[in-house]
Amino acid sequence: MPVIASLRLLFAMLGMMLVATPALAACVTASGALTFAPVSSYDVRGGTVAVVSGSAGLSCSGSVLTVLGGNSARATVTSLNQFRLVQGADAIAYQLSADANASTPFTQGSTVNYMSGSLLTLLGDGSSFTAPLFARLTAAPNVPAGTYLDTLTVQWDYSVCNGVNVLTLVCLGYDTGRVTVTIQVTLVVGNDCKITAPDLSFGSAALVSQFRPMTSAVQIDCTRNAAYRIGFTAGGAGTGAAWRRMTGGTGAVLQYQIYQADGVTVWTEANTLPGNAPGTGSLTPVQTYPYVARINPAQVTPPAGSYQDTVSVVVTF
Repeated sequence: MPVIASLRLLFAMLGMMLVATPALAACVTASGALTFAPVSSYDVRGGTVAVVSGSAGLSCSGSVLTVLGGNSARATVTSLNQFRLVQGADAIAYQLSADANASTPFTQGSTVNYMSGSLLTLLGDGSSFTAPLFARLTAAPNVPAGTYLDTLTVQWDYSVCNGVNVLTLVCLGYDTGRVTVTIQVTLVVGNDCKITAPDLSFGSAALVSQFRPMTSAVQIDCTRNAAYRIGFTAGGAGTGAAWRRMTGGTGAVLQYQIYQADGVTVWTEANTLPGNAPGTGSLTPVQTYPYVARINPAQVTPPAGSYQDTVSVVVTF
């Protein structure tokens, strides 16, 4: 009989253990940041800036995320710049959402309940969650380089179950709070340039003295308001050579040089030309820079053949 009584006592103790779970829920709030990866102004214009994600400022651990418990985590968002990233007089519109697919967007002063059925799957494994935020650009303006900012104010009203009766699925208590956090949204836009540089041909001649100087041009444009300088690399001759050189299939060389529009000033990476005007940000280069190319008439005429060199246009800003 003592054995039976002992067993009944054990069952009674187990029954008590099954009635309730300890109150472990702990919700914390913290200000944070949404920071886009650095991009160029042409990335903005082309609409290729990647979506950025981060925390909306509320995390809960040890809670039981169940709609049966009446949980709620409501975020009310206001944007300082009306959901625009601003630098001076320039702005880039963006969209803020609670999910990666932007099916639950925020508008000015709107409220989203992260504990709603459509969002619960985003919040973790059922025992903890961190409320996410996603931002994506919705405009592709022509902007100058710089740091574009917005500040979000998020008011959190949350009530999260911190213990459940596992037999009745009734919540035994809630962790509640009303807290306001700020989130800085940042996009750094860098300078970039567009360059059009067509190939140049001197044609053919029997003697080097018969080649005529050739005039051509490169078209360049850069990020709006960017100041820049233009140079040409040395090609196969390397830096410091008096003449650039084209090479033939036999290894013979044909000397030539590239000059700025005056036909006198050698155009190199060390001796650059400033842009005529600041960049306009045009997707098609609109600023033209002529140059003159001349074959050295004093060199010995090399063997007949096809001679080539590769020179790059270098734009610095």
